[in-house]
Parts: sequence; structure tokens; C-alpha cells
Amino acid sequence: MQYIRDPEKIEVQIWDRIRELSDFSELSTDQQQIVLYLIRACGEPSLAQRVKFSPHAIEAGKKAIKKYAYMLYDHDMLGGNLDSSLLYQEPLCFINKSSVISMAKSTKQTRAMTAVDLWKPYLKNSITVFGYSSTALCRLLELLKQGEVEKPSLIIAMPSGFINTEYGKEVLQESYDELGVEYILIEGRWGGIMFAAAAVNALLSIQQGIYR
Repeated sequence: MQYIRDPEKIEVQIWDRIRELSDFSELSTDQQQIVLYLIRACGEPSLAQRVKFSPHAIEAGKKAIKKYAYMLYDHDMLGGNLDSSLLYQEPLCFINKSSVISMAKSTKQTRAMTAVDLWKPYLKNSITVFGYSSTALCRLLELLKQGEVEKPSLIIAMPSGFINTEYGKEVLQESYDELGVEYILIEGRWGGIMFAAAAVNALLSIQQGIYR
């Protein structure tokens, strides 16, 4: 069998191949980096057309990172996929806290959604990341619309699924003028933890001047 074995060559050729197969004509340099990481996570170049950025999303994310803002995410599995060498502090996730588990049972709502209520002290100018729970995304948007919490700098909205997923992402996009919250999302039912983690890793890389 003849195949590439050298890890450095594989790494270079992966990024070259993604660029060859993808249409980045309408994306800025930084946006291309985010999409490159997302496509690598799934192996599907057509994903580029599903990724949407608010006008100042990446700048808001870079600024938040520079200021060591809190990073909040919706499931512990996401944390395991982040590049620890790029992280500036430990991200926060409360889904497995005993108080969240008991409260979710008593209120008959998802743990991820319940955990968002514990984000309140940390939300101002934070980066919030959704790769698992659409109900958690909807809950954050609900709190923002009700004026109950300070707004984050950036929402990375990439949960997958069939219930609340498309709706939550649509509300996020449609509420941009109302809420003034920057976002990066994958339209439709596409998404998942690997995508959300890839977007965070790409953003952290951009902040450190690492481009593929």
C-alpha cells in the first residue's frame, strides 16, 4: 500500500486540500480560518455555505480573549476537545453540578438549560459556546431578551439536532439588531461538540497569529 505517513506532510496537505475543494470567495481571512477548522472537523467542504458570521463576530471574540474574558460552554465533552495549549484560562461548565442536576429534575427541564442560569455572574463580555444543547441556547436568548443578564461578547452557536436547533439559531440571527450580540453559527440542524470546539480552537489560533 502507498499512502502518506509523514505527519507534517499530512498536516500541510489537509489544509491545502480543504482550500482546493472549498469556496471561500466571500469570506475574510479570519473567517476562512474558522471555516477551515470546521470543515476539517467533518470532512465536508460544502459546510462553508452554512457558516454564518455577524458583522463583528471575530473581532469581538479576539477582543474578549485579549481581555481574558470568561468562556462558558454547554457540555463537559466540549472542554475535552479544546486545545489546552491555546487556552488562556479554564472554561466554565456547570452541567454536572449537583445543584443543576437536582434543579433540572424538579423543574422538568434540561440540565444544559438549567446550567445557563448559573452563568449569570460570568456572562458580561464573555464567550459562550453551544455544541450540545439547543435548549441552552434558547434559554440564553430568552434571558437576554428579558434583560435579565449582561450580554456576552460572542455566541458560538453550533448545537445539532431536531428540536429547538433551527429555531434557536434563527432567533439568534434575527435578534442581532435587538440584542447587539455577535455570533458565529452553523445554519440548520448541522452542528455538534466537534464543531463548537473547532470554532473555539480556530479563534484562539487567530488571536495568537497562527494561520493555516
